[in-house]
Amino acid sequence: KGKTLWTDNGAGEKVIIKTAFNESDEANFVLGQIMMYYRRGGSWGDCAVLYRTNAQSRVFEEKLVMEGIPYRIIGAINFYSRKEIKDLLCYLKTINNSADDIAIKRIINVPRRGIGQTTIGRVSEYAAKQDISFYDALLHVDEIPGCSRGAAAISSFVSLIETLRSKLQGETYTLEDLMDDLLEATQYVKLLQAEETVEAESRLENIDSLLNKITQYEEDCDTKATLDGLLEEIALVADIDQVEEDVEQVLLMTLHSAKGLEFPFVYICGMEDNVFPGAAAT
Repeated sequence: KGKTLWTDNGAGEKVIIKTAFNESDEANFVLGQIMMYYRRGGSWGDCAVLYRTNAQSRVFEEKLVMEGIPYRIIGAINFYSRKEIKDLLCYLKTINNSADDIAIKRIINVPRRGIGQTTIGRVSEYAAKQDISFYDALLHVDEIPGCSRGAAAISSFVSLIETLRSKLQGETYTLEDLMDDLLEATQYVKLLQAEETVEAESRLENIDSLLNKITQYEEDCDTKATLDGLLEEIALVADIDQVEEDVEQVLLMTLHSAKGLEFPFVYICGMEDNVFPGAAAT
């Protein structure tokens, strides 16, 4: 049916364009503007940060937490709660501290190695009886009844962890090197690429954002960056309590989730080639 489109809105204020050096600089500028507005009596809830992909939320989440600003992500979960990020962080936690049973159990069969829940349960029972950690029990898998079928896979997993842990002791071996070797050994990225789905593409973008985080962390360290230090910094953001629903919050969301006129102040980020629009749109 034919329609006559019209509007009685005025011209409004002109859009302000800000060129940033990188994503961190961009987030600092946006948060600076939001904090200035709040100090003048405005509400956090009047402000929305929009981006093309959810992977771009990480840098804003980190800086909002550091500044103590309440926020909420619309249409997605917090960056460090996303499956692929939790998987890779659990690998890093295992390399850093083999006493973290929860982290090890999460990734011992990720990607699939043929280590079933029955085998994991038997190893857990052995660990409890011997009063040792789950990882230490893995080192004695040949002694655990009923674990012969998964013994080879478990030994391969332990070997991977021990190899990466040993490499990390090298003076010139960086956290970036560690991630490269981890992703290569587990084939985590290649398996996602093989899926060729929108969801897999989103997960790959999240992994890229995590790699950017690690690179930035190393660049910001005055001395040699450590895995323990990286995990501590991430924990400050990842373990933050969720803000109550009725509290005014800065909203983070993709452009696709926003209708367009809900907020007095909107910040559209990542306006650069191959990000917005994406490479596939050019």
